[in-house]
Amino acid sequence: MKSQDSTSAPIEPSRRRNWLALATGTVIQLFSYIPYAAAFVPPEPDAVPAIDPGLVAIALVAAPLVFVSVSLISRGQDTLRKTLISMTWLVVLGLALGLLSPLVGAAAGFGVGFALTLNIPEFEGQLRRRLVGVGFLLVYMAVLLIFIPPAGVLAGALLPGLIVGFADEYGAWRESKSR
Repeated sequence: MKSQDSTSAPIEPSRRRNWLALATGTVIQLFSYIPYAAAFVPPEPDAVPAIDPGLVAIALVAAPLVFVSVSLISRGQDTLRKTLISMTWLVVLGLALGLLSPLVGAAAGFGVGFALTLNIPEFEGQLRRRLVGVGFLLVYMAVLLIFIPPAGVLAGALLPGLIVGFADEYGAWRESKSR
């Protein structure tokens, strides 16, 4: 069933593929993000904070699968190169923003990775829109982590892919209004 109203065209197959890629990537991302989040939880309430290297290793092994699946399902170009760039950004942002909160760093890395590996529409300035959306997500997530920590953890797990998809939808809407 096609979803359209009287003023918009039906959703193109590439946009459907992008949403399918983002949904699949988000599910696979959970297998990386959740162990990474658990790596920073002390085993006992009064224990000295320590990082579990095994869980961090599981997270880093699962992370490239997210970017590869997103690129392949959305039929992106140059999958291997974009996956390597996305993994580099994941590690760099994870370390840099991880000083604020490891989960904010992970969400930033996944958000930028989704933005880079997902097949990009031909709208002008679309990568910038995606990255601005990821920036808004990080601010929102940081506020949630301060005031409602479980909601902040959940936001980091589910929203990086969604915000990239919403940025694409916004770009498509802007493009349709300019015609």
